[in-house]
Amino acid sequence: MSVSCSSICIQYKALMPQHIGRYESGQKRCNSCDVFLIWDGRYCPCCGDKLRLSPRSSKYKQKYLKSRSEQKEIIPNGM
Repeated sequence: MSVSCSSICIQYKALMPQHIGRYESGQKRCNSCDVFLIWDGRYCPCCGDKLRLSPRSSKYKQKYLKSRSEQKEIIPNGM
């Protein structure tokens, strides 16, 4: 953990999901605290840094974007 981390994020620490990626399951990552969180906000509850919402690697980013587009196709258009 970094200097600005006050260990509040440990309460929101997420476990590794089975058969699906972390970002696909709704988890977010704080780079400064070095932890994946289950948190509704866009900023880390303990250090206030912006959370990562998608993977950095192009391989996993393509996989994530593909799954997101498939989810949008399943959801009916407002009705």
